[in-house]
Amino acid sequence: MRGTRVGSWVAPTAYLLGAGWFFATCLILGVVLGRWADSATGLEPVFTLAGIVLGLAVALVGGVRMLLPFMRRYNNEPTEKH
Repeated sequence: MRGTRVGSWVAPTAYLLGAGWFFATCLILGVVLGRWADSATGLEPVFTLAGIVLGLAVALVGGVRMLLPFMRRYNNEPTEKH
């Protein structure tokens, strides 16, 4: 390994896995809460669709806020050329 640190991939991978879990959790919670509200009110697809849209919006805003510092940090590091 020329000039690379062993394990230098661990921190970015963990950060991106955390962002992925955040996206998935937002979407799943939106669907689950929407389905629950649909069953409680009898308005079948309305709250599920609203939950999906709300989950996507929260995932997008939170994901951008999570990933911007990551992108700034790792875009400024010099890359290794082979």
